[in-house]
Amino acid sequence: YLWEGGGGGGGGIGDGEVPSDGKSGDDAVARRRILNDVKEMRQPVLSQSDKERMKKAKYFFKFATAACGWPIYAAHKGFASVCCNLGCKVSRCCQGMDAEQEEHIRYNSCCCRLSLPAFVDYAGIPPEDVILANISTDIDQVVYYVCFDRKTKSVVVAVRGTLSAQDAITDSRQKYTSFPLPPSLQSEECKESTCAEGFKRVCERIVADLLNCPRLHRILDTEKDASIIVTGHSLGGAISSLLPFFLLNKPQFQNRKVLAYPMAPPPTVPRALANMPRVRKMVTSVVYQDDVVPRLSVHNLSKLRFQIIHELSRAKGQSIRALMNEGIKEGSDQVDVVETKALIDYDSRNEDPLHIVGTIFHMKTELTAMCEGACVGCYQLCCCPFRGMVAPRGTYRTICYKATSDTFQEVIIAAQMTHEHLPSSYERAFQDLFFE
Repeated sequence: YLWEGGGGGGGGIGDGEVPSDGKSGDDAVARRRILNDVKEMRQPVLSQSDKERMKKAKYFFKFATAACGWPIYAAHKGFASVCCNLGCKVSRCCQGMDAEQEEHIRYNSCCCRLSLPAFVDYAGIPPEDVILANISTDIDQVVYYVCFDRKTKSVVVAVRGTLSAQDAITDSRQKYTSFPLPPSLQSEECKESTCAEGFKRVCERIVADLLNCPRLHRILDTEKDASIIVTGHSLGGAISSLLPFFLLNKPQFQNRKVLAYPMAPPPTVPRALANMPRVRKMVTSVVYQDDVVPRLSVHNLSKLRFQIIHELSRAKGQSIRALMNEGIKEGSDQVDVVETKALIDYDSRNEDPLHIVGTIFHMKTELTAMCEGACVGCYQLCCCPFRGMVAPRGTYRTICYKATSDTFQEVIIAAQMTHEHLPSSYERAFQDLFFE
């Protein structure tokens, strides 16, 4: 953990990781105060507007979680409830929908039919408020739901995270491609930006579906002040980070208020766009602890590869030979050649690395007390695969602070970096945030 130094993306927080408003004297003191607060697990001072943003992020997170469908329902209520409860609700969901709704709901298996009632139940909305749903997954096509939330008077687009092999292939399509910026974000010097090819194609498909949904346009015509909210977790976080740019490129949505609440999003756009003031107002990204996904990008993995090779090459022994599988002899100069190639590869990815979009809130949690009977021995084993499962049986303290996108420009190898990516970990952290 790097508590000192500027901008290193460790599990702690460095001077360069605290957002700055450009003022020198008082701003430096404020950054140091936030540094100390986070180190001591004290909640840094947040403005009332920042607290409101986190409350909204917590509220819309239930839609991002609900988008997982029947698997998240089973995780919370047991697999038996999937057949007993959701099986009965399938018919009731269908009975509550008209023919037009059914026309805009796509399935690709009988199992997927359980996901719609699961979404409705978890999100707490009536079936008739579902506007559009794609529960059919394919390469460059993800599962998502569109519904009208009566409480906030907004149209919510909830995108599911990675839960299939096709989703994983979409994740891996990281070739950079350009996309046009909305007119409101364009300048004479910059009229387009870059993102991963797989994410771009998913956004284009979702926008095409939204444009071809008459019921959505009737709702927007009726609800003149309705905003469009985009949210999602993991892969869904990546799509919800990018989708506002694609929506605002269409005349039908340019006069609408579009907001995004990505959860655990990977880096998706270059720094200039990610930190643009209007984008920071539009997108609120949330990252929990040492979650690995917000730190995963081609640039960061190339950097990690170089760091590993650099450390192993110092030994010039079995470790580097096993890693590279090139039969390098101990003490050979070939090790330096391999390290040089890795450095060149890392530098080639260092031109314009991708960043997390918008204003970023980083939640951190510490376990203050274990419940009686909890598996303390298992929890203390830092590499135990069940550590994340027993951790909820205790008392926690969670804080959050505003971080910069540079905070997540380095992969952290941590014991719970995968467990902390799960929706259940984010849900627990949101519940433990003590400011109201």
